[in-house]
Amino acid sequence: MNSDFDNFDRFSFIQNHTNKQLELWNKTAKDWRVNFPFSLATQNEFNSLFSKEVFNINYFSDHNSDTIYLAAKIELGKKLFNDKKLSAKNSMSCATCHIKEKGFTDRRKTFDRNQIRNTPTITYAGLQKAFFYDNRAGSLEGQIVGVVTNHHEFDSNLETLENIVSTNLYYKATFDSLYTKSATDQNIRHAIASYIRTLNKFNSKFDQNINKTENNLTASEKKGFNLFMGKAACATCHFPPLFNGTVPPNFNESELEIIGVPRTNKNQKLDTDLGRYTIFYTDERKGAFKTPTVRNISLTAPYMHNGIYNNLEEVLDFYNQGGGKGLGFDVPHQTLPFESLNLSENEIKDIIAFLKTLTDIPT
Repeated sequence: MNSDFDNFDRFSFIQNHTNKQLELWNKTAKDWRVNFPFSLATQNEFNSLFSKEVFNINYFSDHNSDTIYLAAKIELGKKLFNDKKLSAKNSMSCATCHIKEKGFTDRRKTFDRNQIRNTPTITYAGLQKAFFYDNRAGSLEGQIVGVVTNHHEFDSNLETLENIVSTNLYYKATFDSLYTKSATDQNIRHAIASYIRTLNKFNSKFDQNINKTENNLTASEKKGFNLFMGKAACATCHFPPLFNGTVPPNFNESELEIIGVPRTNKNQKLDTDLGRYTIFYTDERKGAFKTPTVRNISLTAPYMHNGIYNNLEEVLDFYNQGGGKGLGFDVPHQTLPFESLNLSENEIKDIIAFLKTLTDIPT
């Protein structure tokens, strides 16, 4: 196997060696009769990094111990997720912006003229510790508060949310049977969040191939993964297996990056949205945004926090030029490499081919 950094076959190494080490670890733990008293973000036994079995979903919940009747709570959360009656004008549900067939986005630059940021996918969102593009919420349950109280979204409040759900006979009976305190705003948010935490399929073409349950990845797709992990430096921010900014192995921090995104896809001016800066007003955070997952990216155009790039070719061109600073913008704290990545046209095509293998298979 070629050990040169740019030419190292990371796909084959993970497939043939990393997964093998996990098998040996599990066998050793079994042979030694090791009894783990608890698990954190990851389970104590799994056979592949690219599978549902890796993560302890309760670690990412506000209700770490609340797993009683979880399947029923998930079904309840799905109904609430799709219910427009939860908004002040009965005009919007969570599913209004997060549409299943569109990778749980709306495929608009911004949802409407009142929004300045693109609707992100919520697939794999349950496996992170910070929410919104500026990381201002610390959990899914907390993120839902922001949606409920936003004047341009649900335009409501938590007390009204409780009243709406409590006066619905179906919801009241269901909450009474599943939660000890019935339809409190906390329990409502927990039910919705529990549903969102199920949107982690790990069944894409890439997952199936690296786990050897399929063998149909093309040479271009494999090369694209190796470029993503190596020369193109994508994985320095989009960490596998989630391919987002939640940092392994502890998965207790979701990183933000400053990359100098332009205002339009003409790449002429820097965007005026300052991201994380507006939370704490520290200069070092100007233009800092959470690193989203690139899973399901073929379904979620347009791209970037402001939705300015219409296709993956435009995105790769931006990175290949060295981000905002490479385009000549004043981005003093850019965390992206400033210089060109020197990716060839074929290499960009290979990376895009790989990215398209990260689309979940509908079930």
